[in-house]
Amino acid sequence: MANRPFFAFHFHKQAHTPMYIQLAEQLQTAILHGAFLVDGQQLISLRDMKTVSGCSLETVKKAYDHLAEEGWLEAVHGKGYYLTQRAKEARLESRLPLTDIPIASLADSSPRPGEELVKRLRSAFNDSLAVLDEPSAQKKVRLAHAAKVFADHLSRRGLPHFPERVLSFNRSTSGFAFLAQRVMNPRDVVYVEEYSYPVFLRLLSQCGITVRPIRMDEEGISMQALDEEHEHYPANWLLINPHYHFPTGISYSHQRKEELLQWAAQKNVRMVENDHYGDLWFSEPSTPLYQMAIDAKISVQVYYLHSLSKTLARDLQLGVLMLPAELSKEELERFRQIVSMTGAEPSLVVVEAAIKLLDDPWFSDVYLSDRRALFHSRFQRLWEEQRHSLPAHARMYPISGGLNTWIEWGVASARAAENEDRIVAILLEEGLELTPGHAFRVADEPDDTVRRPAVRFPLAPMEERELKHWLSRLGAALIR
Repeated sequence: MANRPFFAFHFHKQAHTPMYIQLAEQLQTAILHGAFLVDGQQLISLRDMKTVSGCSLETVKKAYDHLAEEGWLEAVHGKGYYLTQRAKEARLESRLPLTDIPIASLADSSPRPGEELVKRLRSAFNDSLAVLDEPSAQKKVRLAHAAKVFADHLSRRGLPHFPERVLSFNRSTSGFAFLAQRVMNPRDVVYVEEYSYPVFLRLLSQCGITVRPIRMDEEGISMQALDEEHEHYPANWLLINPHYHFPTGISYSHQRKEELLQWAAQKNVRMVENDHYGDLWFSEPSTPLYQMAIDAKISVQVYYLHSLSKTLARDLQLGVLMLPAELSKEELERFRQIVSMTGAEPSLVVVEAAIKLLDDPWFSDVYLSDRRALFHSRFQRLWEEQRHSLPAHARMYPISGGLNTWIEWGVASARAAENEDRIVAILLEEGLELTPGHAFRVADEPDDTVRRPAVRFPLAPMEERELKHWLSRLGAALIR
């Protein structure tokens, strides 16, 4: 494939505009920037565009033909599509601004599924359509089987095999909403990490629950900060992401997790263990808090939340919640009925397709192994590149799994958000969309909060070459 300026596509699948028109419109922008051109004259082949855009070959062909109808391209039999004189003149005279469509975006860290996985998903969905004709009584049987398959999958992660304690949701956010709306109380106080998942923070706020952010250190949430906060605002819940923390990528030390379990038991605090990237470790993952509490016989309730959308596909919304081992059979059944009544259960077609994959040895032994190796390789290259790309006052966080790393710079001050927005604006002018650190903090954070400015830097959306390019551009922005 020809060298090209970096360009990322953004499609809206729910929009009324056909996909080929969306692709054609963005290709016009790309052409003006000189992207996807061979020797500045010919657009790359249909198959190459299929690879970089993620669209089907049919959609790409229709987009190219549409641009030909619009006078931007000329189809040459046996050779491909070439720029017309009109397109060449437009490149020279009327370039679109870079901010019109970001050339590249790191705002979404979700990876695209591999081609073989998509192929198998299509087959699994076709096979699963048969459940639509089955009697409703069969639904319970299938859901019970699904719970066993989900429990089998979680056991590979280091969790106990408790199918009866597994609840499935149409996404992990729905699983957390169930906790916030049905298990927590409006007057509860929930401690969260100082950088947290914004959707969860909004859900807690909407439920009238008090959220208190706790600062972190290199081993995880600070024990000293927990004790200090508990003196003024005693907690009912602790929500943490201890394995590959979103968004910083920090992995809690084993000792810190032991300390947290002891602290929660002593203070009578329940825990929500959010394992956002639970399947994407680079080496063997640490033991979940859920299992650690059982092994050490620590009396603390742990709710374990796992997202399968990062494992399977971002648009295949599926999440799993494992309920605490201490709950009685009556409580488990009550929770299961509540989930069913609130409509938070996933479509049975989605469940059937998912368990066909999860039950296939190829998925765990080949596909997941390859994905872990891919993202590990990308991080290693970035880790090596940071020494050349980032200034001395900047720091990239080391990670052992997940899809994000975290880059801090400068000195701690009360103007961190302002500094973040300045850097994000500079990069956006060049065509890169980044998410600033303040986007992951509580909405009512005091203006005088002192911290270092930071941005999230995901590994998944781009190829290694592109990631290294934008890391160097970030480094250049940090010295301006």
